[in-house]
Amino acid sequence: METTAFIEAIKRDITSGLKQELLSELQPEIERRLYANIFDFKEAARYLKVSESTLRRMVKDGEIPYFRQRGQIYFRQTDLDRHIENRIVRKEPVT
Repeated sequence: METTAFIEAIKRDITSGLKQELLSELQPEIERRLYANIFDFKEAARYLKVSESTLRRMVKDGEIPYFRQRGQIYFRQTDLDRHIENRIVRKEPVT
């Protein structure tokens, strides 16, 4: 193996190892911050850019995940983001 190829292989191994190490260290903090974003009804409607009555219908129809706490309805941002992602239409461009 040439010296240049050997050095490149070592660089790739080190880079890969560092990425894995950083990701494993940052992952808990990333998840904590994601799950810390809890919206009340008004905030969720604003985030989704729908009216409160539309959001009420979405909840009633089971279209969107929510949870109740002390009689109030709340939404996790990660659930709202997943809902949005599932609604994205991906089509091939018409040529």
